[in-house]
Amino acid sequence: MKKITLLLTCFLLLTLNSLFGQSISRHSVYFDVDSYTISQDELNSLKSFISQENTGNYISKIYIKGHTDSDASDSYNQVLSERRVVAVTKQFEGTNLISYIETEALGESNPLNKNLTSEDKKLNRRVEITIEHWVPDIVESNGTIKDLYKMLEQEKQRNCIDPNRDTVLRLEQGTIIYIPAGAFKSDNNECVEIRAKEFYKTSDMIMENLSTTSNGRLLETAGMIYLEAATKERILDLQPGKEVTILMPTDELRDDMQLFYGDRDHDDVMNWLSDNAPALEKINMPPGVGCENYPLDNIADDCVRCKLFFCRFKRVGSRIAGTFSSEKRTSNREFRQCQRRLRKNRRQNVVEAIEQPNLNCQELDSLFEKYGVTSKRELIEKMNEGIMKQYGVKTLEQLADTLRKIKMNEVEQRLSSGYVSQQDLRYYMFNSNRLGWINCDAFGRIEGPKVNMVTNVPFQPQNDCKTIFKDVKGIMPGYGSTGVFSYNDIPKNKNIWHVALKFENEQAYLSLIDDKTKENLMIPVFVPMKVSEIKEQLKVLDK
Repeated sequence: MKKITLLLTCFLLLTLNSLFGQSISRHSVYFDVDSYTISQDELNSLKSFISQENTGNYISKIYIKGHTDSDASDSYNQVLSERRVVAVTKQFEGTNLISYIETEALGESNPLNKNLTSEDKKLNRRVEITIEHWVPDIVESNGTIKDLYKMLEQEKQRNCIDPNRDTVLRLEQGTIIYIPAGAFKSDNNECVEIRAKEFYKTSDMIMENLSTTSNGRLLETAGMIYLEAATKERILDLQPGKEVTILMPTDELRDDMQLFYGDRDHDDVMNWLSDNAPALEKINMPPGVGCENYPLDNIADDCVRCKLFFCRFKRVGSRIAGTFSSEKRTSNREFRQCQRRLRKNRRQNVVEAIEQPNLNCQELDSLFEKYGVTSKRELIEKMNEGIMKQYGVKTLEQLADTLRKIKMNEVEQRLSSGYVSQQDLRYYMFNSNRLGWINCDAFGRIEGPKVNMVTNVPFQPQNDCKTIFKDVKGIMPGYGSTGVFSYNDIPKNKNIWHVALKFENEQAYLSLIDDKTKENLMIPVFVPMKVSEIKEQLKVLDK
C-alpha cells in the first residue's frame, strides 16, 4: 500500500510540473548608511509591491535576502543585514504571503559591484525580494512564444581554430577574441569550433529574448555576446587557469561599466550577475597611428640617421663589400631597414602632432602584457580590419599611410565599420575564465519616482512583453504576477518603446508602440505579421 501511495504521489508531482510554468517577480529595498530603518519612499514602494503581489496567484516561494556595503567589519555587517531582513519581513505580516517567506542575511558577502564609490555602496545596502509564482500552462499544440523566438534568434557565427596555437578572431560586428594556445583541450588535437553571437543593436536583443536587468534593477548595456566552444562530440570548457581576452567595441567609453554574466531563470528571463567579474580596461586609439610597428621590431639603439651627402658617400664601400660577404650584406640590409623606419617615424611625428593620439603605444603594449596577449600585431590588425577593408588596403602600414594622406590633405572622413563608429577604435577589454552570456553594463542612470506599470496583455505562454527605454540602452522584461504582463518599480514618465509579441496557431503577431511609462499601459490589437516583417519593424528600435 505504501508503494502505491508513493507512486501516486510521484505521478501527481510530475503531472503538476508539466501543467504549470514559473513566473518570477523581484523588488529591492535600499537603506541609508548604517541603518535598518526603511525610508518613507522605500516603504511606499515596498507596500505597493506587496499589495500587488498579495492579489497574485499560485505563490510558490518568497526569498528575502539582506545585504550591506563593505564598510565596517564582517560581523557587524552580518548583524546589520539580519536587521534589514527583519524590517522588510515585518511589512508582509497580515498578508497571505507571510507563510511563503524564506529569509537569509548575507552581510557584505554578495555585492553587486566593487564598493569603490558612494554610489556603488548605495546599491549594496539593500534587501532583495524574489517571489516565485506557479502559473497554469496553457497546453498549445500550435506553438508558444518560445517557438517564435527560435525563428527570430540570431544564427551562431562559427570559426574552427587550432587549439595548440594562439588565435585572434574578429566577429562580424567587431568583437575581437584572443584565444591563447592550450585554452581548450580536444581529442586527437581536432579542430575546436568557436560559436558566437553578438548583440549591439536593440532589435537583435529583442529578437533573442534578451533584457538588461540585474535582480530586477535596470542596467544600461554597451553590448552583449554569447560564446561557446565545441568539438564534434561535446561542448568544451576553458582549461583550468586559462582565460580568453575579449575586446567589445563601443561608441562611448564609461568609467562605471562592469562585466556581467547572464543566467536564464525558469521563466527564460535573462538575469545579469556581476559576482567576481573581472575589471574592464578602456581602449581609445585612433586607427592606424603607428602602433603596428611597436613593440614587435623596435629600431636598434645604434640606429642613427644617415644624412646626405657624406654619410651616403662613405657607405659606397660597404655596398661593394656586400657583394663578397654575407655578413656585410646582412649589415647593409639592417641599415636600409633602419633608415626607412627613421623616415617613417619622422612622417609619423608630423601626423601625430595633427592627430593627437588618445593612447600611447607603450601603454597599449603594457595592457597586452597584462592580459597575456602575445600575438600583438595580429590583434591590432583585427582592431583595424574594418577600416582596412573600407580603404582597400591589406597591411597596417598601407592603412597608416592612407590615413596620413587623408589627414595631411585635410579631407574630412567619417570612418565607419559594422555597427560602431571607427573615428577612434574604442573597446572595453577584459579577460574571462568562462564562456556563455557576457554583457558590458552599468546600473541605470534614470532618476526620479517609480511606478508599477500594468498592461492588458494576458500572461500566457503565447505572449511576451518588453519595455525599451529611449534615453538609455536598457530593456525591462514584463512579469505576470497579476495574470497580465506588468513591470514593478519602473522609472515613471520616461520615453519608451513597448514591444509585445504573440505566437498562436502558427501565426506571429506584433504590437509596437511609442509611449511613456505610467500605471496603465494599454496595448492595441496585435497585428499578424510574417517573421521577416517583424524583423523589419523592430529596426526602428535601433534609431
